[in-house]
Order: sequence, then structure tokens, then C-alpha cells
Amino acid sequence: MCGICGIVHRDPAASIDPAELAAMCDIILHRGPDDGGQHVEPGVGLGSRRLAIVDLSPRGHMPMSTDDGRYHIVYNGEVYNAAELRSALEGRGHTFRSRSDTEVVLQLYAAHGPAMLDQLNGMFAIAIWDSRERTLFLARDRLGIKPLYYVHDGDTLRFASEQKALFAGGVVPRLDPAAWEELVCFRYVAGEATPYAGVRRLLPGHYLLWRDGAVRTRRWWRLAERVAELRAAPADDALSPWYRATFDDAVRLRRISDVPVGVLLSGGLDSGTVAASLAAQAGGGVHSFTVSFGEAGFDEAPLARQVADRWGLVYHDIRVAEAELLPRLLRATWLNDEPLAHGNELHLWAISEHAKPRVTVLLSGEGADETLGGYVRYRPLRSPRLFDAARALVPRRLLARLGRGRARKLARMLGLGSREAFVLYNACEVLPADLHALGVPVGEAAAYRAQLLAEAARVYPDEPMRQAMYLDQHTFLCSLLDRNDRMTMGASIECRVPFLDYRIVERLAAAPSRQLLSGRESKPLLRSALGDRLPASVLAGRKWGFGVPWSTYLRQVPELRAIVNDLPDTRPVCDGPFDRRALVRLTSAFLAGDRRTDALVRQLVVIALWHQACVDSWTPAAASVARP
Repeated sequence: MCGICGIVHRDPAASIDPAELAAMCDIILHRGPDDGGQHVEPGVGLGSRRLAIVDLSPRGHMPMSTDDGRYHIVYNGEVYNAAELRSALEGRGHTFRSRSDTEVVLQLYAAHGPAMLDQLNGMFAIAIWDSRERTLFLARDRLGIKPLYYVHDGDTLRFASEQKALFAGGVVPRLDPAAWEELVCFRYVAGEATPYAGVRRLLPGHYLLWRDGAVRTRRWWRLAERVAELRAAPADDALSPWYRATFDDAVRLRRISDVPVGVLLSGGLDSGTVAASLAAQAGGGVHSFTVSFGEAGFDEAPLARQVADRWGLVYHDIRVAEAELLPRLLRATWLNDEPLAHGNELHLWAISEHAKPRVTVLLSGEGADETLGGYVRYRPLRSPRLFDAARALVPRRLLARLGRGRARKLARMLGLGSREAFVLYNACEVLPADLHALGVPVGEAAAYRAQLLAEAARVYPDEPMRQAMYLDQHTFLCSLLDRNDRMTMGASIECRVPFLDYRIVERLAAAPSRQLLSGRESKPLLRSALGDRLPASVLAGRKWGFGVPWSTYLRQVPELRAIVNDLPDTRPVCDGPFDRRALVRLTSAFLAGDRRTDALVRQLVVIALWHQACVDSWTPAAASVARP
């Protein structure tokens, strides 16, 4: 697990400034405090910061090169089947100097080129320089668990694990005006674009080849194609026992480590299932980490403790004090590089900091909802006919009378007018009508999402719930994985996600809905396959999510209330496409207690804080410090 970066020039004689490369590495020191290195030759420089997980010796140092000096790698992630891949390579005469998976990936690439990606089970962002062909290869894992960004101006390509490293390398951070609709409605810019003008994201399941200044990207993993292949040759074993065995194997693989492994534990099904499997395999003594809240409607700690007691976990919990909220918000935003999409980022970073003296690897329950249909917001889409009937019966005037909560959100979503729109905006709390009310014209900002929705409709015709799940797996889940990566790596911890083992993702995506989603309870497959490991109270508990009472904080914590009050005059909101009078009315209504404004105000606040932490405060000197 590491932070990587690099620079390549079209001019093969161009010199690389080692200080520039060092600045890129230094600003992501939190990703790899154990070791660092550079490989520099005419026209190219590769940089790495290493968090040592497997083979803690100097033999795992990066950049790493093949014996003949042709290929050079910097690598972020873990390949869990590295031992099997190493054995196969050794059988063909390859020799190894280390036990690291980095060397396995390097030698696989030397042997097979980009085709080697299909053999990897893991999470990774890879950069390999071919000195003979002067070709740069960049690749990301199937689901995008590990990040990779780049800027290409024709002559020079810069890449890095985090956007801030690009800025340390000379790129100027600027808000892309085209990002407003995505940032406000969806909270996250999906696809290749980012909130920064000119900064691109290498998409999950894609690789990039750079040569002589030209860039080509390829999609090496396509879930829709895997679904078609698996449907053409259906598995013989029943889904529930297969899921139990494969999930346990996914956890087994993610226990591979030369450093201690713990678990992020909430009071829900997902993290409890991970914790139970981990503890059963490890034989007890596993450290678990929980965030608690003083607000009863948000506190899952009592349920988390029951799971910990049942499985003999060493239980830890923390609570973030109100006085810490603003400084932690700014620090979490700086770590994230983008507006905080979920509201719990700072709490995840805080619990990761607490965990760091005890473990260096954490397992989390991310990905279960998107693959098993766990979100409450999916349920209205389960029956297309019922959905169409409800849409016809809900009068528009009812929307104005509804106060808050799920009934109001359902009515607002039905008011969008079509199944397709309901699926497209399913994860949103802010809808296009809210932007219209602020004077913002709604355009085609969701074009990438619409493209994925069309793909989902081909895979799951007349199944809007499965379409929403597919769309989330390629968009909303990416925002969650970015959050997990930045906040845990912000504390120099590696986070692993067994629910997103590609074997699980592919087979569940190919499973008929009657097998995956039957019954009235949420995530019936998870309950039938692994529910016997959890306390009855957890199985009976309502769907929580990792909620944070931000509406209360923004109204009651003085320094946060002041931020809301000043929003109409705060960059970039005051420079954005908003009607100022409408903004003043919005913030006044929020501060007066109008709960209908909560989601929109909260999102504008996090955008303003992002601009403060990551754009306004950026100077060349910022590259030499590890915090805003």
C-alpha cells in the first residue's frame, strides 16, 4: 500500500527536476511513511511513498526494476493471489528477490503486458515504465478501490494517487465550472472528470498507455460482459452456500499481511459479517474500531459492542467532540481533495487515527449494499408496476405538504416523472428542481451516468432496482471507496473490502433477482448465508448507514452556523451559477429550522470548505507541508 506519482515528457531528452518529483512524493507522505524512492532517467521520473504491509524488508523498496533494467514499477495496493501467481511464474523459470506482490505484478507485466490484469485478485493502481519502448502503463483495479489521477497537456503527463500531488508538481488547482450540477446533486463528479479543470481520473477497470505524447485508454474489465459470460454458463452450486464459502475466502485473502489486521465495526449487518468472519479465522483477539455519537438516533456503538462481545474482539470506540468538528472537517477535506460526499469522512479519519497505533490494516464492510441491494432507496424500484401506479397516484401538490423523511423523498423522486430519472437520481437528496429554485440551469452534467444507465438497462431490462444497483456500482460506490482510501490512508492505514472481491461482485451481478432479492428483509442472501454469526439484535436492527447529525451541528455549533450564514458571500458559491437572493432565502430558512433545506445547504457548505482547504489556500509552498 503506497502513494505513487510520476512525470513523463514527450521529449526523450527532457530533464526531470528531482525536487519537483520529491515535492509530489512529500505531500502524500501519509500514504507511505515507511519508505520512499525515485527512478529518474531522461524524460521520465517515477516516485513512491511506501506503507509496508507484505515483506517489510528493504527488498520491497520502490521504484522496483526488472533485472534487465527495462521495466520500472511504482505500485499502490495489494494483490491477494500473489503467492499463486508467483508459483506459476517460478514454474516458468522466473526468480524473485522479495516476497512483495509488487515484484509479482512487475514480472507478470514483463511476461504478459496489459493482459496480466485479468489474473489479479486485489486492489491496485499501477504505473510501469518501459524504458526500451518509452511507454508508460497505468492501470486501476476492477472496482476502483485504489485511486489514480492524471493531467496531460500534450507534451507532459503527470500522474499521482492524489490530486494534491499533481498540484505539488506544478498543476494549478481550479474549479471546473462544468462540475456544479454533479457536485450539488450527486455530491461527486463521476466518470473521468473531477471537480478540478484539466484533472482526469483513470476509471476503474481501465488502463492507460502513453507513448510519444499520445494517450490511449482501454476498459479491461466490463461487468456487463462478465454477467453475460456467467449467465451463459450458470454455476452448479447453490447461491447461499457458495456465498458463505467465497466470502470467507475473500476475508482469508485479506488477512494476508505482515502487520496487524483489525476491523471497522458499526452496528450493522455488513461490518458485523466481516468482523465475525475475521475473528473466526484469526481465533480471537482482533481489534475492532467503532465511532459513537451522543445523539441516540445516530449511535450504533451498543450494537457494535454486542458483535465484539460475541466474537471476542478487542473493542475500541471514539467520539468526536463538537470543538473538533471544524478543524477535522478542513483536514478531512484536504485529505480527500474533493468536497466531502458523505459527511462521515472526518469520523472515519478520526477512528483510523485511533486505530493506527494498534493495526496497519483494517477491513471494512463497504460494497455490500450496492451488490446485495441493501439501500432502502432501492425498494420503491423493486416492482416496476407498483412504481408506475404510485407515480400516477401521487399528486404534485402533496410534495409541498410533506415535511421531511423518506415519504417526502419518495414523493419528490416520483415527481421526476419517469423510472429512468428515479434510477438516475436514486442516490440524490438534492434534485434538479432544487437547482432551478436557485436559478441554476440544469444541463447534461450527468451524461456519463446516463451512459451507464443505458448499459444497465441492457443488462437488466425492466428491472429498475437492478439498474440502480449497477449504476451505483460504477458511480456512488466509487465515491465511497475514495472516501475509504483517503481517510484511512490519511492515517497511514490500508483498508481492505472483502465484499468487493471480484468473484463475489461478478456472480451476484449475474444472479437472477429471485435468488438475490427475494423476501421482505434487506439483503436476504447475506442473512441466509452468514446471518447465523450475528446477534439477533443486529439482524433485527433497522438500516442505519453511517449517519452524522450535520443539520444539528450546522445550526447549533457557532463556528459552523457562521459558515452557513456567510454562504451567499463565500467562494466559490458567490461566484457560482446561483441567484444570490435565492441563496440568502435558502440559508435564512435553514437557520430558522426548515428541514427541507438541509441537504442543499449541507452540500454547499462542504463545497465552500473544499474550496477553502484545497483551492484558495493553495500556493507553491503548500507542496512542502502535509496539512492545510
